[in-house]
Amino acid sequence: MKKAVWIAFGAAIVGVNGAAEAVEYFTDTELVAYFRVMLIMGVLFIAMVFLGAYALVSAAEEEKPLAGSVNNTLGADKTKEKAPDKDHR
Repeated sequence: MKKAVWIAFGAAIVGVNGAAEAVEYFTDTELVAYFRVMLIMGVLFIAMVFLGAYALVSAAEEEKPLAGSVNNTLGADKTKEKAPDKDHR
């Protein structure tokens, strides 16, 4: 996760500065360094949200089901015995 955040940070720096230079070249509008830093941080935080969501989904896909330790699942460990009826006491 740390490596992915550093990659996103580097990509944000390169992307925002490249876009700022293009804006300055084509429109003669100067984007001050403060605005560039805010854009970089915004891109980084948005990327961190998506990276965190990806990490959570990846971790959820690796979880193992409770098969083998629960008797009333729909998996292969379901016993042929029926659970006792609550009506028949």
